[in-house]
Amino acid sequence: MLIIQNLLKNVYGSIRKISKKSYRNSVVIASGFLVFAMISLSAQAFGGTGKNRAVSKEYRVWHAGEKEEAGEETEGSGGSAGPQFLKQCKCALEEEQSKIENANKIIQRKREMVKQCVSVENVEQIEQELPQPPVNPYQELEISEQDYEALCRIVQAEAGGEEEKGRILVAEVILNRVLTEGFKDNIYEVIFEKSGGSAQFAPTVDGRYFSVEVTEQTRQAVEKALHGEDYSQGALFFSARSKANPNDMAWFDHNLKWLFQYGGHEFYTLP
Repeated sequence: MLIIQNLLKNVYGSIRKISKKSYRNSVVIASGFLVFAMISLSAQAFGGTGKNRAVSKEYRVWHAGEKEEAGEETEGSGGSAGPQFLKQCKCALEEEQSKIENANKIIQRKREMVKQCVSVENVEQIEQELPQPPVNPYQELEISEQDYEALCRIVQAEAGGEEEKGRILVAEVILNRVLTEGFKDNIYEVIFEKSGGSAQFAPTVDGRYFSVEVTEQTRQAVEKALHGEDYSQGALFFSARSKANPNDMAWFDHNLKWLFQYGGHEFYTLP
């Protein structure tokens, strides 16, 4: 009996020192010792001979008293010490098992957090790699109904024969002037502005501005100029070289910075 108890005590002490990584194996080993101890104790409790069972009650009482005087454990105390120790071992094993389960839960939560963090990083990386929407400098402009209709008319008159991007570019030249120092500060006045007595946009003089019928395609181009991508590169002037007065084109070439050509128009800005 004492050998079994000492063995279980040693096993229990070893379990307390084992690292978390070995908890699972330790529980299995300790469980085996526990079963072995329970079988041994049961054998001692029920495996006695008939002669031992026939011992008189008076003798057991006397013998127990004699052992107590000698400082030894009685049969009853020894019988209760075994189950009590087994109970302690069982509680210890249950405690270790609970620690293992809690440790596994913590590990699982950490893994889930790592997955979430990686997922968030991937989303941020993807968002950075995606093409960003173009910044439109005209969205903050306050545009009246008169301004809007004037812009549609001048685009129709100047670029009604151009494809959509050509119409957008003409509209953006007007809008760039509104945002630039040295020009009028609203669309309508920019369109009808004069410099040195000459109109800035010929259709306001030759009557085309007033006679054109604005198409749905032109209105869509104006909407895209106001709210979509800015293609203009800051252009403040445009001219159709094939239709323009040579003297006017000479002034453009000598006084302005050429940017690009699109469709039938060449686009310029201030040097």
